[in-house]
Amino acid sequence: MLHIDQLSLLRRDGLPQLDGVSLRLAAGEVAALLGPSGSGKTTLLRLVAGFEAPSQGSIAIGGRQASGAGRVLLPPQQRGLSLALQDATLFPHMDALDNVAFAVTAASRAARRQRAGQLLSAMGLPDAVKGRPVATLSGGEAQRVALARALGREAGLLLLDEPFGNVDRLTRQDLIGRLREHLGKGVAALIVTHDPADAEDLASRVLLLRQGRLVGDGESVARLRQQGRWERELLG
Repeated sequence: MLHIDQLSLLRRDGLPQLDGVSLRLAAGEVAALLGPSGSGKTTLLRLVAGFEAPSQGSIAIGGRQASGAGRVLLPPQQRGLSLALQDATLFPHMDALDNVAFAVTAASRAARRQRAGQLLSAMGLPDAVKGRPVATLSGGEAQRVALARALGREAGLLLLDEPFGNVDRLTRQDLIGRLREHLGKGVAALIVTHDPADAEDLASRVLLLRQGRLVGDGESVARLRQQGRWERELLG
């Protein structure tokens, strides 16, 4: 589903922000991307999403070349992916239901809204909240809408950047349980997180990024903790 080969991105000063990152993510596989602040995790997600072009290397999604050295070959909307960020970026002029319906690919407006309602229910949002303006939603409610909208595209690849960073522990546990059901249906996911619990609860594979380089692939959180490496790898 995702093939990244020798991906690099240079900063304006010529130093690497990402340096020779290569990885493969199969359909149905969920990987957590971990590393200290500034290691390049969000930058890698932005390159995969098509918001920037790499300096070197390539990205293929679903067997199609999406980016090459200095070029974005496929724009974000043609990459067959969905993206959800830590700060739920919702359309302020729409209510919760229409925010999700915007992403649904059904033919008619009625079908899109029906599917949007189902996804919001799947994310635990009650009917009374679905028609409210997004400005009136709590942080947890907005995050549920953002995740429902990301799932609405029914894309083969899901990119999540700190998806639970703005919610409390109970909301996080509830959302992870609901999200896990969708991730078990053949959707590949790459999750940027600083929280070991997210990696343990959602990911089948842990990727460690450090100073723009992939220094670990296939690790488990339990093993990192057992070896006393968790805080060192995460905090730098």
